[in-house]
Amino acid sequence: MSPAKKIRWIGIDYGQCIMTPASLRNPLMFGDIAKLRGKQEEAARFIQRMRRLKEKYGTISKIKEGHKDEIESFVLDGDHEAMLIFGEKEQELLGMAPGLLEFLKWVNEHGIRPSIVSELKKTLGPVGSDMITLYLNRKGIIDHFEYFITPQGKMKLSTEEQDLRYKGTSKENGTLYDELVKDLGEQGISPEECLMIGDKWSTDIKPPKQRGWTTIQYTGHIDMGQCEEADYYAKDFYEVQDIVAKLI
Repeated sequence: MSPAKKIRWIGIDYGQCIMTPASLRNPLMFGDIAKLRGKQEEAARFIQRMRRLKEKYGTISKIKEGHKDEIESFVLDGDHEAMLIFGEKEQELLGMAPGLLEFLKWVNEHGIRPSIVSELKKTLGPVGSDMITLYLNRKGIIDHFEYFITPQGKMKLSTEEQDLRYKGTSKENGTLYDELVKDLGEQGISPEECLMIGDKWSTDIKPPKQRGWTTIQYTGHIDMGQCEEADYYAKDFYEVQDIVAKLI
């Protein structure tokens, strides 16, 4: 029996994995927004509406992933300038997953620069024009990543060069991973040498596993329960590092 191939390529999901979404749980944030917009009397209403939005969708994470537009339209009364302030405040308050920086330094030292694999909905623009690359820049970790891979395209973060073969693909239906398999195959990297780290069964675990990848289900922010397609489980990036150390 031939030995298992070592991991040569790592993809990491962004939401609820790299970043911690605690900022949306902070009611003071909406008080600051109201004050900056000269609408101090609206602060309590903003906070109450945000609570109602959370009751509607169940979790902060679901709002962030699929209904963020309702923060502007419902919570903030359609005030676009207030939404821009919200984006700035969110970036200030977002945290990093425990052990992430240590893991990124360690894995780069071992010759692997991970890529972000995310369901970006807006058009792929220059670094810093979207919330994800802006976050990576502000946290000082962007240089530890090689590519930003999304259904809008793939971008090399060091040069901002874009590959639009990925445009129109999806993580959930697996077409983004199909494109990645072809792309990486051209570089001599097989599916058995690929690892995906993420929290959602439907986008981060099942599709890559069905294509022969190794998977780590990240449970540090949202624990959806064990997925049979997950090879490993980790609640922080210290545990991720321990797992990856055995695979590379």
